[in-house]
Amino acid sequence: MKKIFTLISILSVVLLSSNTLKAQIAEPETVSLGEISPYFSAYLKPFGQAMATSMSGGWTHTAKVHSTLGFDITFSGSFVQVPSSDKSFKGSSLNMPNYDIDPEATFPNVSGKKVSDLPTMSRKFNNTEFNGFNIPVLNGGGVGFGGIFAIQAAIGLPKGTELIVRFMPDLSKSANNALGDDMSLEKTNMWGLGVKHDIKQWIPAISKVPFLQISGLFSYSRFQTGFAGDLMRMDPDKFDLEADPNIPASTWENQKFSVNMSSFTGNLLVGVNIPVFQPYIGVGFNSSKFEAGFKGNYPVIEMSVEHPDGFVIDSEKDPLTATSKTTNMNFQAGARLKLGFFVFHYTFTAQKYKMHTGGVAFTFR
Repeated sequence: MKKIFTLISILSVVLLSSNTLKAQIAEPETVSLGEISPYFSAYLKPFGQAMATSMSGGWTHTAKVHSTLGFDITFSGSFVQVPSSDKSFKGSSLNMPNYDIDPEATFPNVSGKKVSDLPTMSRKFNNTEFNGFNIPVLNGGGVGFGGIFAIQAAIGLPKGTELIVRFMPDLSKSANNALGDDMSLEKTNMWGLGVKHDIKQWIPAISKVPFLQISGLFSYSRFQTGFAGDLMRMDPDKFDLEADPNIPASTWENQKFSVNMSSFTGNLLVGVNIPVFQPYIGVGFNSSKFEAGFKGNYPVIEMSVEHPDGFVIDSEKDPLTATSKTTNMNFQAGARLKLGFFVFHYTFTAQKYKMHTGGVAFTFR
């Protein structure tokens, strides 16, 4: 939440700069929030990738498939580590032609450590009479991991197939009772569907081996949330900017900060079904997507001699969006401790963004 407010302060600088610097520009030039989208995306990218990847965890804690009408209810938490190599980025990676940025400068991101000497980003203009302005650079956020908790249920179906579902109901109504009028939580929920199938039964040479389990698992999950309210509002009136009278006030009413994540996974699992301690390994892939940004319509400001304080001439839709897409092969190793109907489980997934998953379950057949 704190980082969202900090980002809002940066956006405010972009909007307010024209109001405080008194441009005397012969040819009109424009300033918009979309200009800093590459920086916004680079800053959030590792955290987004970690969060989306964490949604691929917790789908199973064994290679065994439930017998028909067997079931389990599982609670798990998955935590993904951001590697050191992804905790900063170079200025050369930012395609921002309207800004002076040292290509060799190292910028911390939301997962990096705080540094004492931050690089600069300076907005430049074609007219040399205007000195431009600096955009505040965010320091490292120290958020070196991402994770989720999930509650899911699985039931055995005929032909060695198991159906898995996870669901989190919308939490926005209860949360908004505590947030107040300045901030509101948008619809927030998660759902997912998985299918596991017994592959061992189709391999004649090993189908009769009682303790060996071989199965395949595919799963998909999706999460959404967002924030709206007066604290998120960025319209001409809030920054004392004159606007084209042909732009209706309702243009700015749909502003919000939105987050969407999804994950698709596939795994081949091999395990040993023995009393009490039941290890397994797996190989597979996960394909994840993270998208977060300021949605809605935001002011585009023109700087000119006629309007030295800035003049809102247009709006731009969804100006700042950070998107992270990744597909990784992985190897996982885990085990569960089965004490009657209760299970304690842990899995480690080796990939670029390493993942640890653990939890408890109630299981039958």
